[in-house]
Amino acid sequence: KLQFLYFIVSLFPIMDYFTNDTVGAAEISGMAVMANNLIEKYYPIVGPTVEMILDNYLMISGVILFLMWWKWNNSTMILNGGWHGLGREPPRKRISKDMMPPFPNGWYKVLDSKELLKEKVVSISLCGKKMVAFRTKEGKIGVLDAYCPHLGADLSVHGRVVDGCVECPFHAWRFNPDGECEGIQYSDTIPKGSSIHSYDCLERNNKIYVWFHADNEPYKWEPPQYEKIENGEWYLAAWSGHEILTHIAEIPENGPDVAHLNVLHKHWIYGGDLHKHSGESEPVFKHVWKATWEVSEEKPHCTNMTVQMDIDIGPFSPFLPSLTRVPVTAWQVGPGLVFLHLHTPFGMMLMSQNCTPVGQLRNRVEHYYYAEKKVPRMIAKMVALGASRQFQRDCDLWEAKTFLPKPLLTSGDGPIMAYRRWFKQFYSESSMPFGTQDDTCGW
Repeated sequence: KLQFLYFIVSLFPIMDYFTNDTVGAAEISGMAVMANNLIEKYYPIVGPTVEMILDNYLMISGVILFLMWWKWNNSTMILNGGWHGLGREPPRKRISKDMMPPFPNGWYKVLDSKELLKEKVVSISLCGKKMVAFRTKEGKIGVLDAYCPHLGADLSVHGRVVDGCVECPFHAWRFNPDGECEGIQYSDTIPKGSSIHSYDCLERNNKIYVWFHADNEPYKWEPPQYEKIENGEWYLAAWSGHEILTHIAEIPENGPDVAHLNVLHKHWIYGGDLHKHSGESEPVFKHVWKATWEVSEEKPHCTNMTVQMDIDIGPFSPFLPSLTRVPVTAWQVGPGLVFLHLHTPFGMMLMSQNCTPVGQLRNRVEHYYYAEKKVPRMIAKMVALGASRQFQRDCDLWEAKTFLPKPLLTSGDGPIMAYRRWFKQFYSESSMPFGTQDDTCGW
């Protein structure tokens, strides 16, 4: 009873803090008397529970902490609190006439499979275009230009799926996944030219990819398929999303730029922000990188990169080589997809990087961190957190740098110009340069 009385009386100063009332000794004494009367009245009812809590608070706290840890350990970690960097406008002064066009041809990830349920309509943005994605009752996916050819209504705004078609909310024109108009509610005739441009799409790796080509040419290659992701053999440990205001080619150019690894990414990933290390001669804990980059001979739309990352922990490094070395093989597929295989001491991990240009100098970059089931979730999330921090260091510089068509390279730099020549294959005759985006909806 005395412990319970102390607990109630201890609440009064807290109440005083929030109510801004001055509580003196006399008032507290009066409150204590009132609290004692309450205890005499209600203690027979709540007393046993209170005594149990006070006597076993360590065990109860442990159970609560265990449940919190269990939930965290068995859930996907959302890094950065969700999307990072949304809602900003790219600085137009950074647009150079020497830049490659903003929208290369290729496959781009636009949605997670779980975001497009059956008979659902979703709005997407890709390469400066507004599109609508929908899934029929049978599971077929359609991706079309968003605007109805009748009077320009946006099919993604209050549109719905009816009989395997997306129905315009304005006049109920219906379009199938191939973009063909299959019916008009108030008319028996369908005028010529009533179709909408459709885009090839693929569903794999629990994601939906859309093929974009400025000249509407069919695709000649596909994104890779990881069956272990689809069948659940690999679990999703973490996810992060960034909107980066730079040219899409700048982001994967990090691969051939091997010289920056031992400068920008040298400092220990768990040592705080990079700016906190300015002025240090040499960090105590650091990363040591060795990397190679080359264009794939078998698949010219791909590049291969091998990375060996060693964690230098000072005098302890020679005794823990198996725990401080992480071999990485990276595979870039087209302009927007990168797959990094991390051979950790605990098992295989995969980082899937999906870079999707939604507008000029505006890219949505998502990272999915998968791991074999034998990799402890805590380890997988620590790896994901470290990789995310390393990526953030690049983001800060990408958005501030300018594009140099003829950079001043030295013998220690990687094959940057070879990468740029490789990247140019993803443009065609109709690839629009900066400042020529058609946003008139055809009016």
